[in-house]
Amino acid sequence: MTFAAFDLDGALYTGHIIEGMMHHHRAHRVKRLPLLIYIATHFALWPLWRLGLMSELQGRQLWLRDMGWTIRGWTVEEAAAAFAWIAEQYVLPRVRPDVMKRLWQHQARGDRVVIVSGTLSPMLHAIGRALGVQETVGTPAVPKAGRYTGASQLPTCQGAGKVTRLKEHLGGEGETLWRQSYAYADSFTDLPLLEQVGHPIAVYPDAKLSAYARSRGWQVLGE
Repeated sequence: MTFAAFDLDGALYTGHIIEGMMHHHRAHRVKRLPLLIYIATHFALWPLWRLGLMSELQGRQLWLRDMGWTIRGWTVEEAAAAFAWIAEQYVLPRVRPDVMKRLWQHQARGDRVVIVSGTLSPMLHAIGRALGVQETVGTPAVPKAGRYTGASQLPTCQGAGKVTRLKEHLGGEGETLWRQSYAYADSFTDLPLLEQVGHPIAVYPDAKLSAYARSRGWQVLGE
C-alpha cells in the first residue's frame, strides 16, 4: 500500500507546536516557569545558527530533544488533557485547507496517511486524532511510574531521524513502497524524508527548500 507522509508545523497548519504549548500553559496557568526556562535557553541557540556556529538542523534537534521539559512531572492523563486542548484550540483553527484537501484525497484512495513530526509522540497522536489521522510518528516522551520525566527518546524525529522513525513505524517495508509513496514538508531540514520517496512535495517551503525543489522539478504547493 502506498503511504503519504505529512509534516506538521508549517505544512499541515500555520503555527508552531511550541506556541501551542505557550497558549495552553498561559491559559491554564500551569508549568509556566519550566516553559519560560525552556524558551529562554533555547532561543539563545538561534544566534549560533545565524552566525554559522550551529546548523539549523542541530538547533531544531535541540529544541525537540528538550521539549519534554514543558510537561515534566505531569501524569500521562494530565498531559493527555493538555494535548487534546492544544489540538482542538490551537492546531485545528490554523490548518491549511489546501494541504488538508491533499490529505483527504490520499485517504479517499486508500493510501496509508502518516503524520511525521518532531513533536512529542503523545501530543502528535492527539493532534492526529483531531485531524482524522490514525497513524503518527513523533519523538517519544519518556515516562516513569506514570509521569513524564522531561526526557525524550533519541533520535528526535527530525532530519534523517524522520526517515529512521518512519521506517521503524512501517515495519521495514521495501524500497518499492518508498518509490511509490509521497512526502509533504516545508523545511529544508526535511530533505532526507523528501528525497527518500518517489513523490516529494514541498509545502509552503522555506526559501532554501523552494529553490532546491524547483531545481529538481518537484511539485510545490503554496508559497
